[in-house]
Amino acid sequence: MISFDGVDVGPEARPVVVAEAGVNFRDDIDLAKAFIEEAAAAGADAVKFQTHVQSEEMVESEMRELDLGGLYDRMGVYELSMAEHRELKAHCEDHGVTFLSTPFSIAGVERLEELGVDAYKVGSGELTNHKLLRTIAETGKPMIVSTGMHSMDTVRETVALLDEHADSFALLYCVSEYPTEPEDFNLGVIDRMAEEFGVPVGFSDHSTGVEAAAVAMARGAALVEKHFTIDRRLPGGDQEVSVEPEELAKLAEYATLCHVTRDREKQLREDEAAIADWARHSVVTAADIEAGETFTDETLTAKRPGTGIPADEFYDVVGKTAARDLDANTVVQADDVN
Repeated sequence: MISFDGVDVGPEARPVVVAEAGVNFRDDIDLAKAFIEEAAAAGADAVKFQTHVQSEEMVESEMRELDLGGLYDRMGVYELSMAEHRELKAHCEDHGVTFLSTPFSIAGVERLEELGVDAYKVGSGELTNHKLLRTIAETGKPMIVSTGMHSMDTVRETVALLDEHADSFALLYCVSEYPTEPEDFNLGVIDRMAEEFGVPVGFSDHSTGVEAAAVAMARGAALVEKHFTIDRRLPGGDQEVSVEPEELAKLAEYATLCHVTRDREKQLREDEAAIADWARHSVVTAADIEAGETFTDETLTAKRPGTGIPADEFYDVVGKTAARDLDANTVVQADDVN
């Protein structure tokens, strides 16, 4: 179990729902605030942003050499000032959701430490950035670490580093395809990682809709992260894999349902007991039987309702004698048997 900002993440807790605002609001802070408001109203536990410091996370010349100059330029557009970070964090607090962000550089971590975040989300692309991981770990804050685009061997190496340096962390199973087709998920990996590493494991979902996330929660995902938008018609590369408020609300409902139905004990509920009175079977005569006559397999059967000798005692009655005359199709009671 890990905890941050009053939120528990673990197998005994309700699955945590994180709305990934990411960069869907582009550089419009008022729109970002609307994202927070809609996510909170839908029942999200946290809203996650991204903390970009353009010059500290990419080498401009190399990015342009790879014909990725446009991506480099966009990161500058998406770079939030400290004032904007504070504004968004305060807005999350005002609406009862946790502010989370993913840093992509040491400078990003420094900004989030200055901001006073309660936990860190680490993106899949940073899973092998050991300097960044150690820097975050040394803050002592809980870490939520995504594992897309990496093998289990790489995950093991990262977990070994986190075991040494981090106070607490959770992992997220993830497939880094946009969008991910449902058949490309191996959701059994959630159980596998939880068993092997002994930490909470969640699911970062890049598919469309909420079905895969719902299945993941039912299989034990302690946290689900979904890209979120207030309208998929807005511009931006992540809009296609983002859920809108109604879908996010449905996901929050699934989280609650998964939690309340997770108990492993088989219990007989009061409403079930009432149904059992008629739905179970009793021992019933299959023919007319005279007093003193021996009950046989052929002269008895089992029928509803369960108001007589229970059907699971059928062969306890066979071989005994009737205490009185019984008509065919009579529900046999205990005092009908000698």
